[in-house]
Amino acid sequence: MCGIFGCIEESSKAKKILIKCLNGLKKLEYRGYDSAGIASIENGRILQYKTTGKVHSLDKNIINTKDLSLAIGHTRWATHGAISEKNAHPHTDTSKSLSLVHNGIIENYKELQYELKQNGIHCISDTDSEVLTQLIAYYFKGNMIKALQTALDKIEGSFAIALIHKDFPDTIFASSRDAPLVIGKSKNTIQLSSDVHAFSGKTMKATFLADNEIASITHKEITVYNEEGKKKEKEDSVLHIDPKQHSKGPYPHFMLKEIFEQKINFSKSVDTFLTNDNLHHEIRPILETNTDQILIIACGSSYHAGLIVSSMIEELLSIPTQVRIASELRYQSPALTKNTLAIAISQSGETCDTLGAVKNIKNKKLPVFAICNVKGSTLTRIADHTLYIDAGPEISVCSTKAFSAQLTLLQLLVLHLTKDNLKKNIILSNLTSVKHALDYLLSHTAKIEKLAKKYSLYEKFFFIGRDVMYPTAMEASLKLKEITYLMSIAYPAGEMKHGPIALIDSKLVTIALCGNEKTLGKITSNLIEIKSRNGPILAFCPKGSKEIEEIADDTFFLPNNLDDFFSPLIYSIALQLFAYFVAIEKKTDIDQPRNLAKSVTVE
Repeated sequence: MCGIFGCIEESSKAKKILIKCLNGLKKLEYRGYDSAGIASIENGRILQYKTTGKVHSLDKNIINTKDLSLAIGHTRWATHGAISEKNAHPHTDTSKSLSLVHNGIIENYKELQYELKQNGIHCISDTDSEVLTQLIAYYFKGNMIKALQTALDKIEGSFAIALIHKDFPDTIFASSRDAPLVIGKSKNTIQLSSDVHAFSGKTMKATFLADNEIASITHKEITVYNEEGKKKEKEDSVLHIDPKQHSKGPYPHFMLKEIFEQKINFSKSVDTFLTNDNLHHEIRPILETNTDQILIIACGSSYHAGLIVSSMIEELLSIPTQVRIASELRYQSPALTKNTLAIAISQSGETCDTLGAVKNIKNKKLPVFAICNVKGSTLTRIADHTLYIDAGPEISVCSTKAFSAQLTLLQLLVLHLTKDNLKKNIILSNLTSVKHALDYLLSHTAKIEKLAKKYSLYEKFFFIGRDVMYPTAMEASLKLKEITYLMSIAYPAGEMKHGPIALIDSKLVTIALCGNEKTLGKITSNLIEIKSRNGPILAFCPKGSKEIEEIADDTFFLPNNLDDFFSPLIYSIALQLFAYFVAIEKKTDIDQPRNLAKSVTVE
């Protein structure tokens, strides 16, 4: 959570550095938008602006500021302390000699706070971040690298930090542990960020900080020190950035734009998979292993993608597969064979729980295969092999195109690995039908919008599905919760009689996902049970499902020639649209829903 951005230029050429830093923060706002702040150095003193609310609230504060040479900024997702100006970043020490921004959680901040108090240093905020700020200032005796080493050695937990000190008016210091931080260098500026997509400029040389490394950044150079304080050579990566990807274009929200991009991304994924020899080279390590078990590790929407594909793996590859939520797995000891293959799924590649679970798996000397969207992210650097979903930056906090791209890539991976050529060819022959289904769905959004208006009057929703439609229902339920704040649960339809049927009444809407052909008759029986108890029903089902049409209060028909293999993709997009239009009716903040952040980098 939280976003850090900083930039530094040669003082004689620097122009509107605070505005440049602010623009970088706006690109990071998906990581947190409870409060924001920015700091610089002017005439030997720390200059700070802070506010509650979103980053644009800072605009009026800095619009008339002088030209300065450096700035650091922060957009916050609150962990320690309420949403208030005193808890907003940057934080300063008691003497106001330095200013610091922090992403992460300091687990032992209470003990450190007590030690500082014993030395006459009192914190004024409720944050763990100020404790780190005060600690660094306490240890500073003229050598900032040494002060940082001493302070960070005492820290338990995760952090990415950037700080400035009045005695070093031309330097930004930075460090990280278990949290992303990257430094980008172009011709005229050096920037640092929690995410490479916040960088301005079409081409950047990127330096990714490893755990406990410390960087000293001036407009001329980046100097990196290891844990012993010795200078360390770092290999740069070249980044190509498309600024148009951060524009909504003609769409009112990033979420709607990203929903419509899924059609293009699906075709791109299929074409790449069928023709790209380099991609097949990346897959070869899986073929060369004697895998007898697969462990899928993920959180949130990525977890749902893993659940959907797990049954396909077992059906087409005959390999036992388990899917674990990373936040649970990292504190468990699963029974794994020496030939277990771990597949870690993460859009950002920075999800704290997924990284923690992956590190535990790596300690067992097992191979880890990453499915990720962000090149150079932490997950891709620690995994043995990576397949990129190549969905482009996903700005809306609510995942749409990243989820579908993960699912598509995983499905194509399974097809590539299967030895059942008959089933493989049958499924591949269905690809044209999938593209037609996407065309049909995205040209019939008005019907979904009309249904959303009707059902937005309800407060409780019950999503059901069978087989692969159950995890698809889980994903649909999550989407509705995230952006409408309505109560929503998902359940396997066959489990209704084991408890959930007690919830059914005229005020609970059942949304049935009936896209699984082999269980269509069974879920029809479940809908009859709901109808007999006066429960309103909205069904998403294949064309020609006459019996469901007679039972349900409303239906949205989807093409009936879809293979069960690909139906989760189409049905999940239909329910993304439903959630979006309900949120429109509820007038919520769709791209930045309350209490959420895009990249979950803290436990």
